[in-house]
Amino acid sequence: MFALILKKLKKRKTKKEQNTNSADVNETADKWPEENYEFITERIKRVEKRYKSILFASVELGSLPITIPVNVAIGLAKNKKRCLLVDLDLKRDAIAEVFELNGKKNSLRPKAVRTEFENLWVWPGHNFAQLKQMNINALVQKALDKFDFIIINAPSLVSSPDRRQIISAAQAAFICTKDTSEVKKLAELIKPSNCMVIGHIQIP
Repeated sequence: MFALILKKLKKRKTKKEQNTNSADVNETADKWPEENYEFITERIKRVEKRYKSILFASVELGSLPITIPVNVAIGLAKNKKRCLLVDLDLKRDAIAEVFELNGKKNSLRPKAVRTEFENLWVWPGHNFAQLKQMNINALVQKALDKFDFIIINAPSLVSSPDRRQIISAAQAAFICTKDTSEVKKLAELIKPSNCMVIGHIQIP
């Protein structure tokens, strides 16, 4: 397993995150040094020929700051990669707040929403209110025809009733944890699938 340990956490918020009203989003809006995001982005670019749908998974919300999948997706978009950011954090709908997207849509076929960043689209969390009735794997596979990468944000994966369906939608994963006990839980959960763990991000 490729191990990526990120330890330099700064207490700063991005401009977009400062505009959000959600306490839950702000609690995880700490900004990492830019080189850490770049490191993850480069790791994903190196496996592009094998893995297109990348899962960011954690045991609990606090172990996966929303800034990680958001900034990685932005980094890929800036590298001229068409990127779709999928938010399966249904409790907070944090990505919708980060990009200031309004509306509550319950369609079984989520529509990609263009962001202010060229090459970056999102599927907000409020699109997945009926996740149990949706085939997320089929939706992601179809979307791969239009995008170079699909980044899937899935905090609290272990306790999610839809965890198997979520994991099946990804070809590769980054495990995000606060302590070593979380690593084993996530690794064991992902292991039976065809999803390959390609990185470990340790939250200090």
